[in-house]
Amino acid sequence: MNTNMVASELGVSAKTVQRWVKQLNLPTERNELGHYSFTTEDVKVLKSVQKQISEGTAIQDIHVPHSTKKRTGFIVQKTNGDTERRIEQLEQKLDTLLQQRQDETELLTRISELERQLKQKADEGVSYQLLQHRREIDDILADLQSLTSQMKEFTAQPIPETAAASEKTKTRKKPLLSLFKFQT
Repeated sequence: MNTNMVASELGVSAKTVQRWVKQLNLPTERNELGHYSFTTEDVKVLKSVQKQISEGTAIQDIHVPHSTKKRTGFIVQKTNGDTERRIEQLEQKLDTLLQQRQDETELLTRISELERQLKQKADEGVSYQLLQHRREIDDILADLQSLTSQMKEFTAQPIPETAAASEKTKTRKKPLLSLFKFQT
């Protein structure tokens, strides 16, 4: 019997029957869809509960007659391979997703490590270039100081006169004038 049938027999709502089963933890089976499935023995227990409630007994004080039946949870009335196959498929998908998650985490770790190494290499390259530029600047400074000292030495020495320079300073006789000179 389902919940609605039992509720009709007892003259209460289906919600009341469900509440009694939950609150009193009655040993009722469920079908593959999760709906309660009542036996005639379950109905007798529920009638006993209903009688106690009508007499004014609080729900927590209700005495439930012992049943020979143990609560086993679900009964699967029809077992077919579809449910089992579906469960296997879901488990496989879960395994796949977990593996993908692990792979993703591993890839992110590797990417972080590569980024760190790349940054380190870039820093090393920049440091090397700075050192090279510093050496070049030091070499240029040394050459400049050498040229400056050579210039100072060169400007401090007197310039020697050459023969051509001394001829320019001598007064020349004017040969053309001597040709046109009249004798007196």
